[in-house]
Amino acid sequence: MKDQFKLNNRKEIYRGRIVNLTVDTITTAKGIGTVREIFHHPGGAAVVPVLSNGDVLLVKQFRYPMQESLLELPAGKIDPGETPEVTASRELAEEVGYTAGILEKLVEFYTTPGFCNERLFLYVARELTPCPKSYDDDEDIEIVRYSLDQLGKLIRSGEIVDAKTIIGIQCLLLPQR
Repeated sequence: MKDQFKLNNRKEIYRGRIVNLTVDTITTAKGIGTVREIFHHPGGAAVVPVLSNGDVLLVKQFRYPMQESLLELPAGKIDPGETPEVTASRELAEEVGYTAGILEKLVEFYTTPGFCNERLFLYVARELTPCPKSYDDDEDIEIVRYSLDQLGKLIRSGEIVDAKTIIGIQCLLLPQR
């Protein structure tokens, strides 16, 4: 599959704290020259925190690009040297103030494969124990609690629009393997 495209030139346009942007000049397998703009991202991890009664914790936070507050799963960027599991555990503690007795991988996926290489690892956390929260300085997070039934309604009504959150909730609703 990787042989379908030949990289002719890569120009770094931007190097940031979270993403880097390159413009790649490529040749397709059919010999057609074209350009691809690519955001390079180190990947992330998200976690579905499930309380002992089955309720799920989400965070509500303002997202600047959308200029609105979104309901989301706790999530964050994988830091250098971290595994996705470590990132998921860190974000669970930082954003909602819990550690997990059980952390199980649900799925991994590319968030926006048309222009970005970000891979997101999604976990479910059970047997939760409270611990101190430690938000980043630029985060203003509200913790909210919903039943799975309520979450399904929030997805259908369009109140939950974050893809990782929709995927995480849907994974919980799938029959167990």
